[in-house]
Amino acid sequence: MTKLSKSQIRIFILCWVAYASIYFGRVNLSVAIPQIQNTFGWSKGSMGLIGSLFYWVYGFGQLINGQIGDRISTRKIVFFGLITTAICNICFGFSTTYIFMMVLWIINAYAQSTLWGPIVKSITNWYEPKKRSSVSIGISTSMVGGYILAWGGSGLIIAKSHWNLVFWVPGIIILIYSIIWFSFFRDTPKEASKYISDEPTEGATVKDNKYSLLQVIIESKLVYIVLACFVQGIIKDSIALWAPTLFMETQNLDITETTQFIIFIPVMNLLGMMFASFLNKKLKHKEKRTIYILFLISICMIIGFVKLGSYNIIIALIFLGLTSAVMYGANTLLLGVIPLHFAKYNKTSSIAGFLDFCSYLAAGFAAFITGALVDRFSWNGVMIFWIVCLVVGIFALLMSLKCDKIAVKMEKVTDNTYLID
Repeated sequence: MTKLSKSQIRIFILCWVAYASIYFGRVNLSVAIPQIQNTFGWSKGSMGLIGSLFYWVYGFGQLINGQIGDRISTRKIVFFGLITTAICNICFGFSTTYIFMMVLWIINAYAQSTLWGPIVKSITNWYEPKKRSSVSIGISTSMVGGYILAWGGSGLIIAKSHWNLVFWVPGIIILIYSIIWFSFFRDTPKEASKYISDEPTEGATVKDNKYSLLQVIIESKLVYIVLACFVQGIIKDSIALWAPTLFMETQNLDITETTQFIIFIPVMNLLGMMFASFLNKKLKHKEKRTIYILFLISICMIIGFVKLGSYNIIIALIFLGLTSAVMYGANTLLLGVIPLHFAKYNKTSSIAGFLDFCSYLAAGFAAFITGALVDRFSWNGVMIFWIVCLVVGIFALLMSLKCDKIAVKMEKVTDNTYLID
């Protein structure tokens, strides 16, 4: 990737920290679940329902705000999301009833849904086409930073204090950062009075904006990518929500020991994203083929966890961590790179929001289903469920690749193809 200008670096950092911070105000719930359960006597199914509602509302919010993000200021909509997330976390720390917690986490979910689509759109405004894929993958690593803050920082807090602080501290930090964001972020180079020398300041030239989101989805056969989004969303976010509980129950650890181990999962996620980027380059930026391989690797890792994870905590951590890592790699390509192909139709934020919606819609069902499966069939039942999902995802990707071959042939006759992998 060619060197970035100072203004491009500033925008990258602002976007990276913004997205990392909301994970600090989201994943903290997974660390607090065991202590909240002990305090109020709620079941895993009840806590899983809060997670499910978060994912569902977040997903629908992505669908709505992704389209809004193509029309209004990224600076303003992200500021709204940050400050609302902060307030919800602070109030959650004062909560004592299940309903109040649920309502706050639903509002938090919608607020957080205002960030990703507009941030992806800002990539097309600020960076030349040859830089966008690398920049998008780089910003996607912010999820890892958020998990390290949430699992590491929240783990240290809850080990020495009550669960309330796990929400107050992120809330205050995000509140402060929302002011920093609004003060320094600008939507375009033109607005910042600084110009990128080798490309037009407004990013991609919009070839045609007459197509609706639905038309683009149908014509591009995006339904197969949607199925792949379902799969990675189910597995990635189930691990994110339930990993602390899984290790406590399968390895007989307390919360302090658990957080000391699971903090390595976000690091492995970072390696998974780097591996996905490396593999995608080796495959000449054929994202679907890359995701297909990542899904196959994930099946092997889950089988390894089931067969060998009971022998040693390190072995279990490696297999579960690698499962999470390859799903994060797939997530980066599905939600960060593929939407960039739609910049010329002015649908970058819309497609990013739509695919994120699909991912979290599935994750919402999985959060509740995982809790129910554990209560009835133990954790092995969850692993079997994940493997079945991956098989479906692999089939969908194969079908999508087949459609691409047909589209390549048709492209010789017509120029109506939107997404060719």
